[in-house]
Amino acid sequence: MVGQPPLDIRKLPAARGLAWLSGSWDLVKRQPLRLFLISFFFQFILSFSQTGALGLVVILCLPVLSAGLLHAFFLVENGGKPMLAILFMPFTSKDSIGALLLLGAVSMLLAWAVVSLVVAGQVLQIDPDLIARIEQGDLEALQLIDPSVMESAVLAMALGAVISGTITYFAVPLIWFRKRAMGSALVSGLKALGSNWKPLLVIGLFLGLLAVPIILLFGYFYVSAISSGAGSTMLAFVLLVIGPLFQLVLFGTQYLAFRDIFGLDVVSPPVEKKGDQLVA
Repeated sequence: MVGQPPLDIRKLPAARGLAWLSGSWDLVKRQPLRLFLISFFFQFILSFSQTGALGLVVILCLPVLSAGLLHAFFLVENGGKPMLAILFMPFTSKDSIGALLLLGAVSMLLAWAVVSLVVAGQVLQIDPDLIARIEQGDLEALQLIDPSVMESAVLAMALGAVISGTITYFAVPLIWFRKRAMGSALVSGLKALGSNWKPLLVIGLFLGLLAVPIILLFGYFYVSAISSGAGSTMLAFVLLVIGPLFQLVLFGTQYLAFRDIFGLDVVSPPVEKKGDQLVA
């Protein structure tokens, strides 16, 4: 993809962030069941990100799956009905799959470096047997770790996730929709973030406030599961619904922000025939 023309990056006012938020919810309401199913399955795959070698593969493929979810919003906006298989469509794209996987590798290494810098020294002080128990899924072993170490680990993981999310926010749709090379997508994406920090800050603040009760509910459920061996069934169901919905709003705003800042080529989405299925 050498010799690609420079991208036109629009600078938008802070109020545009509110329009992206409301527009995201409007898109979700057009195809709520289909989008919820896609988002739910996305989170199901993401749940394997903590399982050793498989977790590394999931993190590596995260930009590819993200491109699939963004394309689902593209279809909905253009009157299409996305199927579950749309999540995996980017894996079949020869033009984009390499750049998306490379982006996944870069963001994974960057996040790993951040986590290592913050908690490396503290982790070395933990009993190796205790670490082995945690890796085997022993939740009680977590209670034996120094709370300050746990706080540092959570902070490091959150910081790593924020950094990864920042560099991939526009890079993923640029690779997928505009067929940019990974390096070009990263540079242009960061420039767009800098030029449009005001509307993006509005999105960040709103979603951050929205995430607080979700995080508190998840934390309560997690502590309850550790202390009693089983969490509330009702709370588990609530989290099962809220999690994918929050994710949909997040990706919807990402899609709309990208569309308004970079523009989208006019592409006719596939028209599904009568009797189309939710799952391909």
